[in-house]
Amino acid sequence: MVSAGAVLHLKPGREKSIVQRHPWIFAGAVASVSGEPAAGDTVSVRASTGAFLARAAYSPSSQIVGRIWTWDEAQLIDASFFETRIARAIEARAALSETTTAVRWVNAESDGLPGLVIDRYAGFANCQFLTVGAERWKEEICRVLAARPEITGVYERSDVDVRAKEGLPSRAGVLCGEAPPELVEVREGAWRFAVDIVRGQKTGFYLDQRENRRIVATLARGREVLNAFAYTGAFAVAALAAGALDVLCVDSSRPALELAARNLALNGFATDGLREGDVFKVLREYRDSGRLFDMVILDPPKFAQSQAQLQRATRAYKDINWLACRMLRPGGYLVTFSCSGLVSADLFQKIVFGAALDAQRDVQIVQWLAQASDHPVRLTFPEGFYLKGLVCRVE
Repeated sequence: MVSAGAVLHLKPGREKSIVQRHPWIFAGAVASVSGEPAAGDTVSVRASTGAFLARAAYSPSSQIVGRIWTWDEAQLIDASFFETRIARAIEARAALSETTTAVRWVNAESDGLPGLVIDRYAGFANCQFLTVGAERWKEEICRVLAARPEITGVYERSDVDVRAKEGLPSRAGVLCGEAPPELVEVREGAWRFAVDIVRGQKTGFYLDQRENRRIVATLARGREVLNAFAYTGAFAVAALAAGALDVLCVDSSRPALELAARNLALNGFATDGLREGDVFKVLREYRDSGRLFDMVILDPPKFAQSQAQLQRATRAYKDINWLACRMLRPGGYLVTFSCSGLVSADLFQKIVFGAALDAQRDVQIVQWLAQASDHPVRLTFPEGFYLKGLVCRVE
């Protein structure tokens, strides 16, 4: 709801980012709040002069005290607002939905819906409500999704740490419609994957790597591949489908590898190339034994959760990339990623450069990689760009 007369009054000179359509308002930019809004209420945002700037969701527990819904003073924030925005986001992905049944339908701020993530897995919508603003409109959003003919159930995976910063508890469970089965089978082109939307990482599957899986497939034919941090084996399926000689998947999670075995079997491949273990230790073991590969894929989890962890994260990224460079045959490919938003693309390239230098290998960047097209980045919200990767040829 719009709290009657509720206003965030900005300090003098603090309206520049809002005028440039960045969707976040930090507490330090706010001079005062009038109207006694509750958490999640819609408030007007006004410059120190009194000029209208935007309408935003109010989040008093967070350093980001406002997240902007609209810059249009005439725009009402109501159920129809969310119906229109969600429909627009889904329509923008219509072509993609012709080739896959696993799509990110709504990508939070970059789709004009701060704090809301909606992923479609076949007949199920899996949602994350990451902010009090998104949480406030949960019931209306659920109704919008339940009304879509392709959806039989709406599930919530708001079991993420960021909600604590908003003063929200962790939540997961069925919102409406049918409960999902233990595994939901989805299609990605000719490939099939079983997804655990209840217990899996993120909302169950790495949708953001879809286009990078196709790129790996173009390079994998005739190669021995090490798929490190393999999760549920999607890169392995892509490589084997393209004619890789062999793919070894390494991950520390037994449940993830069990699902990887299922995904390999779903696509007609052997399931004996799976190894449970700490990736850093396994890579060192292979390095020490002289085992070599023609391609190494590194898709680690987020190493930097905060600025305080950044230095440690850069060392970890350098370590695994150094090990990978040491384990590649001449002419082999290193496909390496970072999903840490705090690690910029420039910093990541410098980390890989340092690793190659220490490994005494000549390395060429063949291609720069990023998140899939259903994870768009609004130009006014560069924070939405988090997944960066490199395809490198190692001599």
